[in-house]
Amino acid sequence: MNQDPKPTNAVLIPQGAFIMGTDIEPFYGTALVNSEHAKLDEAPMHVRFLEAFLVEQYPVTNAEYAAFVQATNHSPPVHWKNGAFASEDANLPVVHVSWHDSKAYAQWAGKRLPTEAEWEKACRGPDGRIYPWGNIFVPDASDSTETPSETSQILTAHLTPVGTRPATVSPYGVGEAAGNVWEWTADWYQPYPDPKRPASKQVTDEKQKALRGGSWLEVRDGTAERYFRCANRLQAPPDYSAGNIGFRCVREAPPRQAESVHVPIEPLIDYIKQKKLANLQLLQKRAQNNSLKDVLIAFVLIGGAVYSVVVNPELALGGTIIGMIGAGFLFSASVNFWRRWRAAQRAKQVESENFLPSH
Repeated sequence: MNQDPKPTNAVLIPQGAFIMGTDIEPFYGTALVNSEHAKLDEAPMHVRFLEAFLVEQYPVTNAEYAAFVQATNHSPPVHWKNGAFASEDANLPVVHVSWHDSKAYAQWAGKRLPTEAEWEKACRGPDGRIYPWGNIFVPDASDSTETPSETSQILTAHLTPVGTRPATVSPYGVGEAAGNVWEWTADWYQPYPDPKRPASKQVTDEKQKALRGGSWLEVRDGTAERYFRCANRLQAPPDYSAGNIGFRCVREAPPRQAESVHVPIEPLIDYIKQKKLANLQLLQKRAQNNSLKDVLIAFVLIGGAVYSVVVNPELALGGTIIGMIGAGFLFSASVNFWRRWRAAQRAKQVESENFLPSH
């Protein structure tokens, strides 16, 4: 039918803990640098522990998927002409596959789809980085280590053959975890368990499946900086398919590899706690500075308005308008004062939280 599938290289992801999610406080928004583009569904930042597993180095290709179609008589992707892909597209990621299609392929291949946690760990590495390649979206042109090809590999606005974009490799050696296709995961899209939320109020909704990765389409749309982050989450119905959605598979690590390098839990828990406290202290400082600035502006505007009304009644209308603007700044000052108080309260809560990892 088509070319033989390109051999898949599996990458060992060692057992141990890793940082998942983003530190973002809903009462203040994405004011922090490390959560500049974050969404609330990425919170809270927390520690997960995973056993060792093997993840495919690249998304499943057209050639690999064709072998499955031929062996099982499964329906081919709708964009394949006469049920076959063009020969030059053999190593492009397969697209226009639903979650059900992806799961069927994984089962046929003796594998499975990754969980969200597995996908994020493979993408993010042990250091909690923002993007697979680091914490900077696109290298600064003034950086002597940056080459034009690195930037172009990250900002490619079309599907590319797997293995041709080394600049996007994660710390574990997982390729194209961002920028080629969105990837289906095994999990239903649901809020992360939150230790501050009672178990009875934890939300469960099995309608959408979670997607990870970011695709070429985000480069074209100018939203790649937001969507290529390892912690970013997207969702779609399991029967949905599109030209920028594919998948990759994982499988259990053989016993001889399961006892791999162990990343300890305790240092990561301590790191998260200290990071949260530092962020909350920064929020308190920003809120205090903004509150003082707003109070000063409000004092000047309201004082000027009172002076205009009392001394020169002809300016009463203008003074009233200025006074209303001053009142707006006074309200803003009160909001920032509340934000400072809320950040201080959260800091006290963080001190008492144990940050036990989810398994």
